[in-house]
Amino acid sequence: MKRLPWSTLTVSVLAVIIHFVPALGNVLQFDRAAVAHGQVWRFFSAHLTHFGDDHLRWDLLAFVILGAMAERISRRAFLLTLGVSALIISTGVWVAQPQFTTYRGLSGIDSALFSFVIADLLATGWRERHRFSLIVGVAALGGFLAKCVFEVLTGNTVFVEAGEVFAPVPLAHLLGGAVGAAVVMWQSVRHRAIQQPLQLRGADRLQ
Repeated sequence: MKRLPWSTLTVSVLAVIIHFVPALGNVLQFDRAAVAHGQVWRFFSAHLTHFGDDHLRWDLLAFVILGAMAERISRRAFLLTLGVSALIISTGVWVAQPQFTTYRGLSGIDSALFSFVIADLLATGWRERHRFSLIVGVAALGGFLAKCVFEVLTGNTVFVEAGEVFAPVPLAHLLGGAVGAAVVMWQSVRHRAIQQPLQLRGADRLQ
């Protein structure tokens, strides 16, 4: 039971409930005017709202799969990735994308989780000299970057048909990807900082 990704499941259920109660979506979405009037919670809650069934379906499918993988690697790191990416993405939209008066969706956080999982795979592959993990990780990272470039150049999304319902926000995916990788790097540095003194103490005892 402890291995069940409870945090991922909880967030997923919240996203579904919010989607089927339109009034909640309006209250929780990123709304530039509302944020300017102090409703800063929307920086976080916006990611639980979606513009349509197709938007929710693809975002939630990716979130459940990637969230479960990330949470099993480290629940603490998963929650850190979730919170930091939500804040960074919304801040990026607020500062760098003034043309967007509203923003919804888990896709930016999905990108953060994808990057987290792949960065962890690469870090593990490098540490254990596992060539196959490195090849898979590099290929997946290349695919993610290619997807982002496609979205920037064409203004279209790869999986969801945006159409007239909403406009894609490639910046959200890039920022999310950066956060996921940064969390893994922070974890690695923190792990080394903890392990190095322990190794030195062990060496001193052997002398």
